[in-house]
Amino acid sequence: MRQAFKQKLIEIIPALQGRVYDVQPPSQTAEEPYAVMALGEEIWKSSWAGYRQVVRIKLYAGQAGLAQADVWANALIAGLHREPVTGAGEDTSAFTAHYLGVRDAEKLDTVTGKAYRTLRFGVYVPETEGGSPAPANGATQPEEWLAALVRWTQKQLGETWSVYADAWPAQPGRQAVLWRMSGCETRMAGASMYELRKRFIGHIAAPDTTEENRAASALIEGFAAQIQLPLDQDKGRYMSTAEASADLQADAILDGQLRLMLVQRRMRPAEEAALIRRVEIHPILK
Repeated sequence: MRQAFKQKLIEIIPALQGRVYDVQPPSQTAEEPYAVMALGEEIWKSSWAGYRQVVRIKLYAGQAGLAQADVWANALIAGLHREPVTGAGEDTSAFTAHYLGVRDAEKLDTVTGKAYRTLRFGVYVPETEGGSPAPANGATQPEEWLAALVRWTQKQLGETWSVYADAWPAQPGRQAVLWRMSGCETRMAGASMYELRKRFIGHIAAPDTTEENRAASALIEGFAAQIQLPLDQDKGRYMSTAEASADLQADAILDGQLRLMLVQRRMRPAEEAALIRRVEIHPILK
């Protein structure tokens, strides 16, 4: 990942060619401009997002001043935030970077006396590569209801969107949806029937929030328009939408914007009882 990140930095800012150093520059008298990259904390976030590896970048613009560093910083944010990064050569890692912001954007290096601009990016690393994440057309199929929800979502949004189940891959598509099951319950619906209810959370990630909001709105409308979602059309099995809502302010990767509850009514299996061998009637005598 380190080398792939460096390659992307140089691609965005050609002036940094051969001047991106690890942790610290080779000497205090290193010629500016240059950048220093260091891996920060690696924190477990969730089973669907995995670990988040923080990447810190320091931009030293030298005589060009911090104004030039700001220009480079804006270029890096535009070129890296929610953008796929794929390494070349020995480093073939593939991931998507997310700009995390920084508390103190400008600092003074107390050792060299040089001012620098700081950036922080996050890279989500799945717990197991090639594990549970399953695209809509993948060979590995998730839970039955979840698989049906993935197929329905893919049909609603079209082939330009990638739809996953259970967990994010290391490098999701530029327009991607993740569905995961968050809970299930049963409710009695009569003497011979019961309801099976399953709750799902949907994550929508796109290059900008406008696309995310548009996709969220389309899916919520779709759930309202199509009362029954196909589970197994050949066998006439469907599931119904009980609740569907969207929180457009939620974090796309960690929290998910969509909340969905699907319901299916099922017949209670008949209980086997002992056969009656005989019946005796005793009249009541008054």
